[in-house]
Parts: sequence; structure tokens; C-alpha cells
Amino acid sequence: MKAFKFKSFALAMSVAVLPGFAMAEIAADIQHPLWYKAPSEKTMELAKLDNLEGVVVSDGQRGEPGFPAADLKLTDEQIAKVKAGEFTVGISMGWLGDDWASQQLIGLKESFEKLGIKVVAETNANWDDAKQIADLEAISVLKPDLLVSIPLNGQTTASAYKKIADAGTKVVFIDQAVDGMEPGKDYASIISSDNLALGMYLADALAESLGGKGDVAAMYFANDFYVTNLRYEGFIARVMAKYPDINVVAAAGHNDPNKGQEVAQGVLARYPTLNGMYASWSIPAMGAVTAANVAGRTPGDFKIVNENFDQIVALNMAQNGFIAGISSQRPYDQGVAEATVGALALIGEQTPSYVVVPPLKVTRSTLAEGYKTIYRVDLPAEMSDALSQ
Repeated sequence: MKAFKFKSFALAMSVAVLPGFAMAEIAADIQHPLWYKAPSEKTMELAKLDNLEGVVVSDGQRGEPGFPAADLKLTDEQIAKVKAGEFTVGISMGWLGDDWASQQLIGLKESFEKLGIKVVAETNANWDDAKQIADLEAISVLKPDLLVSIPLNGQTTASAYKKIADAGTKVVFIDQAVDGMEPGKDYASIISSDNLALGMYLADALAESLGGKGDVAAMYFANDFYVTNLRYEGFIARVMAKYPDINVVAAAGHNDPNKGQEVAQGVLARYPTLNGMYASWSIPAMGAVTAANVAGRTPGDFKIVNENFDQIVALNMAQNGFIAGISSQRPYDQGVAEATVGALALIGEQTPSYVVVPPLKVTRSTLAEGYKTIYRVDLPAEMSDALSQ
């Protein structure tokens, strides 16, 4: 077993040490975020599996086992009952403007249209808790039968969601619930990607791009947001369990996706020979791409992986840029799952409290297939041409 180099009170990680692990080295001076939890024995056992396909890795916020989204079904009789109900729904998004949000909305609205559920409100909080609370108050006036929403902050927005639920609106959460609300009582379900597995796929992609060895950094979302927490934790656990020659030498957080370049520049200045980076999602990852260019690095000597698939990182990958791997949610499928659970809740059917959609790992060799899976259309000509070069 590879030894950890612990140093006084700078230690930021502890982990259950399991027999048979050749564990990667996590630098002792890494300052993990305050919300970070060392991998449990269960997580470490899952992290050493060679193939995660078909395995539900994540549990819910309250320890609920994940229910596979593929197993959600509406019978013809249930669909008829939903249509007869002439139900209404409000959609409260935390942000718009990226492919995750747009594909999520397409999945939701196409599904609601098929089910005869009328969308009476669609709001965008633009990453602002106060704006989301105001949005929820405006939606509550409309008294929709169903609310589908992603809370930006599980503490500050809690009372606004509770007020809507107490008025009789069924609530389906995207990614995380809020404090003080319980599944089956105050809300129908949380629908999310299997985010712990998503983080593990990031580790796989980065390790594969580096030939299984090298010094890497992790750039995480600093805010305490359950799903992004899981991705970071999954990344760390997978590196520890599977890649003894990958050394995580630095971790740095951002609280704004537009600060990716600034954070990555700081990391690269301190570690100029770094081989790779996990760089959160697409916007901070492209900031890391800019930082790498400024630092004089090349795609041949520095690899970046990120969570979530969109046009900008896909194009960079197609062009043999710094983006070497993507571990993506399937936002359209998540939208379909959210609408399905919402429909079941509206007609009084029991719903699983935590539903997970499997992530998708994409590399340059699988880019065309991954694009088709995410967007349901073929790769654009610009990307296709870049792949052929």
C-alpha cells in the first residue's frame, strides 16, 4: 500500500483503509472544502470496481438508495388519468443559458405536452437565492398542481418551497431537496444524475488520458451543493482506489463558474509541471483551458477533464484541445424522469424518493456517439470535420 505523507494539522483527508488497496497519493496539504466527507467503506468498495455500468453508486441526501430512472414507467391507464386531470405545473430553474438547463427544459416540456400537463410558469433565478425565492412566491400565486425545481440553496430557499408544498402543490426536486422537507411527505422525489459515479468516471478519463500516471489537481465548486459535492468525492475516491500512480497534489475551489481561469492560473503557477486537472463543469473548464494556454502549456502535456457535456467543450475535444474527457449528466433524460415522477405523484401513485440517471463518459473516440446521446442529433459539421483531421 502506498503510504500517505501526513503533515501536522495540514491534514485534510482521512479514509477507511481497506485490505487489498494500492492507494493513490493525496497530498497532505490539500485543503478540501468544509463540506467534504472522506470516502466511506461502501464508496471505496464501489470505487474499485472495474466497470460501473449498471451499478447505482449514489445514495440520496438522506441515505435513500437510488432508484434507476430507466425503471420509471407510466401505464396507459395512468397516462389517461393524468390527461383527464388537466393538471398544471410551474418550473423554477436556478439558472438558464447552458446546455444542461436547456436540455433539461426540453425533456420536461416535451414530456408534459405528451401528458397534457400545462406549464403555467417558467422562471430563471440566474444563480441568485433572493431571485429564486421571489420566483417561487410568484409561482405560488398561480397554485400549480406540480412544481419542478432545482434549489440554489437548500437553507435560504427552504421556507419558500415549504409554503408551496403546504398549499397542496406536489414538488419534484432536481438534484437536491431543501432543509426541513421530507420525501413522501413534503415532496415526491429528487431526480439526479448518479453523481458519485459521474465523479468516478472523471477520474477514469483523466487517468486514461495520462497513461495511468502523473500529478493532477482538482478544481471543485466551493459552495455546499449536494450533487457537485458527490462528484468531487467520487473523483477523489476513484483515484485513491484505482490509480496508485496518479497523485492529487492540489485542490482549489471556485464559487463562480466564471472564475475558472483565475483559479486554474493560481494552481498552474504553483505547480508548473502539473500533468492534468479535473476542472468542474464546462464553463470553469474552458477557463482552465485559457489558463493553460496563458501558462504556455499544450494539449500534449496537460489534460483537462470536466463534468457535463456542451458545445464548447465538445468542440475543444474534437479539435484535439485540452479537453481530454467529459463525464456528463443526461439532462434530457433527467427532464423526462422528472416529468414522469411528477405525473405519478399527481395521480396519487407512490414514487421513489431518489431517482438516478446514469452518467455518460465521453472521450474523443466516442464523441460522435456521445453527442448523439445527449442532443439526439448528429455531430455538427464543424466537430465532425475536426474529428477527421
